[in-house]
Amino acid sequence: MSASHNRRSYASNAARNAGQNVLMIMVSVAVVVGVLLFLTRDVFSQLIFLSQSENPVRNVAIFAALWLLAIASLKAVLTARLTAVHVFWNLFLTLVVLAHLSLLLILADNLTLFDIRRMWIERGEAGAALLFYWSELLLPLLIAVTFSLSLFRIRAWLLSRYSPSSSCVAAGFPVFVTGILAAMVAMKGPTAAQGMAGVYILPGLLSVILFEQIADERPERRPVTVAAGNPLISNVIVVMDESVSGDFFGQDTDYSLVPSLKAHADAVINYGVATSAHNCSSYSNAVLRWGVVPGAFEQALQLPTIWQYSQASGYTSTYIDAQKPPGTLANFMNIDELSFINQVKQLNVEQIERHQAFMRIDFDIVDHLVSLVADDKPDFIYINKLGVHFPYEGKYPASSTRFQPAMALFEPIGHSDRLALINSYKNAIAWNVNGFFERLLNSIDLDNTVVIYTSDHGQDLLEEGKGLLTHCNRNSGSAYQGMVPMLVLTRHPQLRQRFESSLAENRHQLSHFNVFPTVLEILGYDHDFVKQHYGDAMFYPVERIGKFYTSELFLPEYAQHDYEWKSVPLPTPSRLTSGALVSQQAD
Repeated sequence: MSASHNRRSYASNAARNAGQNVLMIMVSVAVVVGVLLFLTRDVFSQLIFLSQSENPVRNVAIFAALWLLAIASLKAVLTARLTAVHVFWNLFLTLVVLAHLSLLLILADNLTLFDIRRMWIERGEAGAALLFYWSELLLPLLIAVTFSLSLFRIRAWLLSRYSPSSSCVAAGFPVFVTGILAAMVAMKGPTAAQGMAGVYILPGLLSVILFEQIADERPERRPVTVAAGNPLISNVIVVMDESVSGDFFGQDTDYSLVPSLKAHADAVINYGVATSAHNCSSYSNAVLRWGVVPGAFEQALQLPTIWQYSQASGYTSTYIDAQKPPGTLANFMNIDELSFINQVKQLNVEQIERHQAFMRIDFDIVDHLVSLVADDKPDFIYINKLGVHFPYEGKYPASSTRFQPAMALFEPIGHSDRLALINSYKNAIAWNVNGFFERLLNSIDLDNTVVIYTSDHGQDLLEEGKGLLTHCNRNSGSAYQGMVPMLVLTRHPQLRQRFESSLAENRHQLSHFNVFPTVLEILGYDHDFVKQHYGDAMFYPVERIGKFYTSELFLPEYAQHDYEWKSVPLPTPSRLTSGALVSQQAD
């Protein structure tokens, strides 16, 4: 009786365990399939598109074959004879899932080659992005870990029923699939990746970017072939700030955030809100340094740079970079361009949020300017300020919190109240931008110096409710990303008169594209030459462009596409009035 009971109990437990195992396998398969489909949300729309193409049978067959290859590669990884091979690819795919899901949450859109290329260009901001968006990694991390554990469980189940696959095949199959996807994108364009197996999209697109970096050979810059006349002033300084939105003081004639400008009103010419060339830092900087003309991007890598023009007119050129440590180049700067610059000063400060030296790095720029313009030789100086790039908290001392409520230090944007976000941004401007101008205007003799000040782009402070990017996204619904200040500082009587003669017509009309021709005319180049090759300088009434690019501008031939703009309507309401001013104290 006892033996019979034990046999029945054992059989019952075995059946129950088998049922639980089957259930767990079904759950694991559902997790893996669900993740794959979620990362490839446009698979069905792509199938519909291909079925309506010129050769639907061929295109759908190729699409299906690529999916089968992707599934076969996953099967090979799951049944690899060597555990180490499976562990490697399991961890690799888990990281891919984590990165892909996190980007989907931040972008609120499908991942494209454009997004990956832009992130590669701006990879120097990865640390700042992690501080600002870390909360968007939590749910993807949970899903990625569940995905990884599901792969391990499916592997155990498969190996209990089938023979293991070759470790060599398992090791190389995912590389093969990734290579095919990358080749299709390189040959057919970015849309070739749409609808493909999700875990291979990110590696495939990244492979294309790495190939572009290896194969990239910029053409040689043309020399300056036109002679300059007499320069209009001895010292020319272009200040490119970071992430300063024009509506926070370009529209504010009282300069409530930047009172140092009001205190020196006799030196300030405020053109109001201008339009940036792009909503991404690197492109806007390239426009100012290379003299890019709207629509003529094929020539951008060949034309003389502002450094060449300044040297040809007798100026000593200096580049001051407060964003990157010595030896690190950004904003499309490379070794060839550096060869045109007489001296490069990269400020070496450890980038630690709310660290005293880090918060004051832009103030140190003024010390370098004082020594540069003190001599009798003419100087052209281009400055990349640290500015107020996210995260905004940590860019100013806690004791200088003027607007409340504000974000906490290291608080991610995904958990932030919009009012607190705006207030932190205003606090950063009030400390950084005002502090910079205060030191500049009190230290530099503007009688023989002109400063043209703008910012690379504005900021989207959760305006549209789609995605969490403050700038640099390809489908921004916010005009604020392209709104930047445009100021001229000088006390040189004749030059000031020339700027003021166009002030009424050009207020809220200018663009980044007007800066390069303005600098050329100040350097002494002929107006007709400048206008013919680079467009209107700020001395004359300009035709308002009123829109900024959101797509890539400098692409290899296989990736050429229509360039996308975003309009900045007039008037666009200012966001300056949000928040309560609790203290006027400045440190």
